[in-house]
Amino acid sequence: MIRVRFAPSPTGFLHIGGVRTALFNYLYARNQQGNFLLRIEDTDRERSRPEFEKEILASLKWLGLDWDEAVIRQSQRLGRYQELAQDLMARGLAYEETIENKKAVKFKISPQKTIFQDLVHGEVAFDAALFEDLVILKSDGFPTYHWACAVDDHEMGITHVIRGDDHLSNTPRQILLFEAMGWKAPKYAHLPLILGDDGTPLSKRHGAVSLTNFRDCGFVPEGILNYLAFLGWGTEGHQEIYSLNELIQKFSIKRINKANAKFNFEKLEWLNAQHIKKLAEDDYVLRISKFYEKESKKFPPAKWRQFVLLYRSRIKAFQDLKAQAGYFWGEEISYESQLRGDYLQNKPLKRHLEAWAEKAGELSGPDFENTALLEKFTREAASGWGIEAKDLIHPLRFAVTGKTVSPGLFELMGVLGRDVCLNRVKAFLTKE
Repeated sequence: MIRVRFAPSPTGFLHIGGVRTALFNYLYARNQQGNFLLRIEDTDRERSRPEFEKEILASLKWLGLDWDEAVIRQSQRLGRYQELAQDLMARGLAYEETIENKKAVKFKISPQKTIFQDLVHGEVAFDAALFEDLVILKSDGFPTYHWACAVDDHEMGITHVIRGDDHLSNTPRQILLFEAMGWKAPKYAHLPLILGDDGTPLSKRHGAVSLTNFRDCGFVPEGILNYLAFLGWGTEGHQEIYSLNELIQKFSIKRINKANAKFNFEKLEWLNAQHIKKLAEDDYVLRISKFYEKESKKFPPAKWRQFVLLYRSRIKAFQDLKAQAGYFWGEEISYESQLRGDYLQNKPLKRHLEAWAEKAGELSGPDFENTALLEKFTREAASGWGIEAKDLIHPLRFAVTGKTVSPGLFELMGVLGRDVCLNRVKAFLTKE
């Protein structure tokens, strides 16, 4: 049975590159009806933090990348690493070395060529004669990365190691450890790196790169996974929008590219927007309400639902809702001064807005919220004054929202309600 693992270190928040590695492992395991395992590599005592591990686990669950067995933590396996290091020393394959009055254990590197078949890059060869002997146990008794990784991959029964290209040079050292222990090494597949727009590996200097950043901005798991799947991998055909189940069905290591992938934030936004549109209506309302948990409780549920549905096709991430429609929260509207001046200097238009507000004030609240009735009322008013409807609708939109574009004006005004709309039109006409 295929067994793969994702092995993050809890020394920081889950990086978007780590998410891509976890995803490829998950897709391969599910495609092959195998097991996807999780290992926390927490032997860096200075930088490992429980809060980072908690964030990693929560992030994987939020993404829907569920693992199949109990989580393995390297910090709980120190005795095993020490026991097997003693075995290497007993067979003359490792030795103790005193450094600053403390003893570390080093593995003897055999001066030979190490050749392996990488499932992405093909045949890869390293000359081990260029390697120095490898520390496998530090003076504090903790294992180094190479030793803990080799031991755990063997004892977890890992058949395939799928990880980033930055680990390619680690592989020959780990293969030598497998050979020394008489173990069968797993197959390796090294993924292309994810680069920023400057051609360097994606990092904090390129902006938000942790999954938490994207989650806090209101990206949905479906959009993130869909985008990351195509960073270094692809399918035949022109389909771009995939569910997680569709990705599982299509995934193949053979289609992983060798070339590095560039992170394109605009493409991620576009894909995320498509997945927001694909959500079932109730699911969309539930998710965006949770994102705006405090704000949503300030409004009647029906009004809130109407409002967020108006913007569903306009937002790329949930944070865009408030950026585009702060006026709904009662924030003071800041009008673009030149455009406001142009409207108010148009004396006939100003009189029409004043007349509209006066006549609209005669409508009952329920009539004002009747979209068809409000639109009919406004168009008939414009016709009666001998102007085109758009010459009244555009300034009304600007007065009510401070925006020149918005969802359908009458649907929007119906959600805001009569009193709010009339007060804003009057404030727009009189505010200095």
